[in-house]
Amino acid sequence: MRILLPALLALPLLLALGGCGGADDAAGGDANVANAPMDEGTEAAAGADTPAAEDNGLPPPLALAPAHLDALVRGITAENAQLERAVRELEAADGDTETLAALMGIGIESLDDHGTAASGLDARDYPFLRNALYEHLDQLDTRNALQAHYRDIDTTGLDEATAAEARRVAAEVLAATPDPYADLDPALADALRQREGELTALRDANARLLMKVAES
Repeated sequence: MRILLPALLALPLLLALGGCGGADDAAGGDANVANAPMDEGTEAAAGADTPAAEDNGLPPPLALAPAHLDALVRGITAENAQLERAVRELEAADGDTETLAALMGIGIESLDDHGTAASGLDARDYPFLRNALYEHLDQLDTRNALQAHYRDIDTTGLDEATAAEARRVAAEVLAATPDPYADLDPALADALRQREGELTALRDANARLLMKVAES
């Protein structure tokens, strides 16, 4: 696919917008996972993005750590199971009353409750950690898409000066694309890399099911 020079020149703006990102066992979780210790590096890596304590005196939410990934998998799996049941009920609904009843069971609070219960995390920490995970995956999607699109540009038919400029801009875009793993604690980055496919599949299934519900 040919990439025109104007599109290349506009890429730094797209990168700035997209790279900011943001935007997947159902058995009961270990209730102590929310208190899993994090080493100093993990705390430091996430500390810059962790909100300050709220005015009500609650401590700041937990920072994402390797110990939370199993809990998040359980929670998102439970959310997806609830959404799958809702889709089946919506598809079988006969009339507005049954449709409304099915929709009432899949509100945001209901999904968070299912995810929290399955994860074993605190009700305040589960959605925060899930969203932090999704943000990382969204940033990863943006980076992968940009790199796939601009790694091999087609300059066929362009004069040499224009082709050289297109290659230069593409190289700059690729070099400037932020690596979502770069600023993470090494242990967290390694854990996320190892489970990237599993976590992405759960996130994608969650988004797909939410879309099916919306279309119903």
